[in-house]
Amino acid sequence: MRTTTFLESNVRELNFSTNRIRMTVVLATSFAVIVPALVWGIPSSRDLENHFRFALPFFDALAHGHWYPGWLAESNGGYGDPSFRFYPPAVYYVMAAMRWLSGSWYQASLLTFCLLSTLAGTGMYFWGRSIFSATTAMWAAVFYALAPYHLNQLYQSFLLAEYAAAAVLPFAFGFVEAICQKRRWLHVAGLAAVYAALILTHLPMTIIGSIGLLAYAGMRIQKTRVIETLKKLSVALALGLAASACYWVTMVGELRWIAINRVEVDSSVDYRANFLFSTFSPANLNVWWMNILTVMTLLMIVPAAILIFHRLNSRALKAVVCLSVLFLFMASPLSYPLWRVLPPLQQTQFPWRWLAVFSMAASMLAAAAMPVWISQRQRLNRAMILLVCGLVFIALSFTLSHVVREAMYLKASQFDITLSRVRGSESVNYWIPIWAASRPQPMQSQVEAADRLVTIRTWEPEHRSFDVADGPATEARVKTFYYPHWFATSGEQVLPTRAASDGALLISLP
Repeated sequence: MRTTTFLESNVRELNFSTNRIRMTVVLATSFAVIVPALVWGIPSSRDLENHFRFALPFFDALAHGHWYPGWLAESNGGYGDPSFRFYPPAVYYVMAAMRWLSGSWYQASLLTFCLLSTLAGTGMYFWGRSIFSATTAMWAAVFYALAPYHLNQLYQSFLLAEYAAAAVLPFAFGFVEAICQKRRWLHVAGLAAVYAALILTHLPMTIIGSIGLLAYAGMRIQKTRVIETLKKLSVALALGLAASACYWVTMVGELRWIAINRVEVDSSVDYRANFLFSTFSPANLNVWWMNILTVMTLLMIVPAAILIFHRLNSRALKAVVCLSVLFLFMASPLSYPLWRVLPPLQQTQFPWRWLAVFSMAASMLAAAAMPVWISQRQRLNRAMILLVCGLVFIALSFTLSHVVREAMYLKASQFDITLSRVRGSESVNYWIPIWAASRPQPMQSQVEAADRLVTIRTWEPEHRSFDVADGPATEARVKTFYYPHWFATSGEQVLPTRAASDGALLISLP
């Protein structure tokens, strides 16, 4: 029989207190990076309007009891689009919940930022703790919170769904690590839930993250437990796909019905024009800016990461080093042959999106160097110390001054004005049906049926009812884009439907 001594009890209490301090540091840092938004307002960019074009009608649908909207009715001047069927919905459920709690979209947005930032910090701590000490895990979360590209996702680009996926993905790496080392079914359930959340949050990050998770699992799997580990990873993958099937089955089945980038081609989203270091000209503003963020990330981690080579006997650390190299390679022109033969990669549009996962791996490397840095600080000369501190300071100063401080912020009144003009605006061409025109014919009323009088009864996003007076057979033109799932009835009779030349819904009237 084993008894707990007074000393053991005190050690446990001390460890609990120390871990609580570490988590406090992680949460405080995660909150601190959102303070500029709390003080100055909502960061604004083109993608802000795109997200709220979804969020506003999504919330309206939920408020009316429609728990999974399928048609964004108010976009494109009332013609609508099927974007709800293709864009992952998780972020909009979160924003809707925050809107319901706060009563305002301004407050809901700030609450969402705080939640996602806190989730990202906790996820990095979770992954770091699975392979490093608790202190190193804390530093990984701190470095990630301050990573240039991670802050850029919110403050300069407002890539909200990608920012949310970047908060979910570290948990997936942590659960893969746990399955490879411990092979418990609890970790299988955790990976399945996180992978489902990733799919429901952002498709490009799902593709990028899946490649990263596969590579990481291949490096961390124990050779003596390959079959057992693969079985559990496969079960987690299958459960994650099943849990998110309500979204991706519809998306995959109907993908051929939307324009993507095949009708009105936008060269700025062509993957071939968005590799890191493929150009250094400001004419391609996206790549030029991402090049700078990449350099700043390297400045932040390379000086410290040099020290980790003292500890490269760690298999976990070697795996993170390999991940960092892989992620940077996939963002560079060197990976072009892979992009050319893998269509799913091409649909992520921007190779520089790999900076999201590179920021995670780089933060782990920087954190892993901290204990070595501290243990060898007496042996390093002053020049080395000044060099390392100076480069890290340059990176952090640039991030805070250019990425955060120079963002365009909207106060509450400006934000409300922006939202008021979002409703009914044109959607991104990716989401309109492939047979539709981006600027369809203007209509004077919701339904036009030649000389026959039309009376609208109800006009809801996915259900419309109207009366048509007697008259000669004709086609009624409905101010809605045709979609194969629309059907029209008159009493018990199903009426034929088709698309007009500009994509509007036409209904044959007897």
